[in-house]
Amino acid sequence: VDKRNSEALSREKSTLKNLSPSQKQQTRTDNIGDSDDSASGIEDTSDDLSKMKSKESNQENSSEIDYLENATVLDECSLTLEQRRGLKQAEARLERDHIFRLEKGSLEYTDCRYLCKLCLIFIENIQEAHKHIKEKPHKYILVKQEESELRSLPPPSPAHLAAVSIAVVELAKEQGITDDDLRFHQDIVEEMSKVIMTYLPECSLRLYGSSATKFALKSSDVNIDIKFPPKKNRPDLLIQVLGILKNSTLYVDVESDFHAKLPVVVCKDRKSGLLCRVSAGNYMACLTTDLLAALGKVEPVFTPLVLALRYWAKLCYIDSQTDGGIPSYCFALMVMFCLQQRKPPLLPGLLGSWIEGFDPKRMDDFQLKGLVEEKFVKWEYNSSSATETNVIADENKAKADHISLKYTG
Repeated sequence: VDKRNSEALSREKSTLKNLSPSQKQQTRTDNIGDSDDSASGIEDTSDDLSKMKSKESNQENSSEIDYLENATVLDECSLTLEQRRGLKQAEARLERDHIFRLEKGSLEYTDCRYLCKLCLIFIENIQEAHKHIKEKPHKYILVKQEESELRSLPPPSPAHLAAVSIAVVELAKEQGITDDDLRFHQDIVEEMSKVIMTYLPECSLRLYGSSATKFALKSSDVNIDIKFPPKKNRPDLLIQVLGILKNSTLYVDVESDFHAKLPVVVCKDRKSGLLCRVSAGNYMACLTTDLLAALGKVEPVFTPLVLALRYWAKLCYIDSQTDGGIPSYCFALMVMFCLQQRKPPLLPGLLGSWIEGFDPKRMDDFQLKGLVEEKFVKWEYNSSSATETNVIADENKAKADHISLKYTG
């Protein structure tokens, strides 16, 4: 508006210069009566301009959406000011996905206004550009390009590695549980044992999961498993436990989650406010807990790395299994695999070609049976093939393999 007003004033000045003195005087006389109206018109224009500027910031985010929803493929010369603003914002976002406006039209594709520099494809309009971004070929090339850029990064310097090491150790101290926290979790288990065993004396409780391995964050749940005799079944036992904990004054918010993959009774310890998940007969998880705890004692860097990875996953909101995320147990397996694969390895491989009859395609044939003196892992081999005739396999079926946790290189 200011630009148009200044252009109009310039034209009037040039016109006055070309007029004779008498014509100039007449023009001044004619304009006296209109001066008030002109002034008020300028003030109105200024007010409109200020209103436009004040609304502009509020409409910036909605302009692009309105344009995409309401605009058809129009001639840009006929677009309104609001539509032009939305178009500009939409094109700025497209550039993040490697789609750019053509400065010169293509001789072959005269109707195309955009070019995807990633896929080298001409695109007719902005609506088609947004469709192209969601297509699998574009996403695939984008992922491959990002992988290539990551792989081309220079290796970290010694100073960089030292800084990362310090950061990981400090984070483990700040976010991980301490020995005092572990003892407190064990006290919760002992207290719950007294409550439950009053009604179920043949059962016993134990702590398992990240609390027992010391891979837990300070906000992690307390995982408790109930060992029960064969004469009892799991569903009836959990229903009994649910009633016992509901009647106890030591726990609040007692609920059942029997439709989960692992049926549990969920409750909150009144004194500490920690969430407790009580399962029954989760034998394999307890064995895995013993194994991971033993590996943590073998290699000091194991626990800090797991805690750092778990905290990163928590910040990224990808650590909740119920919301489609990754179970916390998997982060420990990732770090364990990484330490086994590095050269030289920091953790020993527990199963491999050195075991007679071992086949990586039939990992389910090997069952973890526990630890021996916290130095050896005990495995049991059970062939899943009904036609197994190999003599070595038959021998392995009858015996348990013992693999040392101590890695000698």
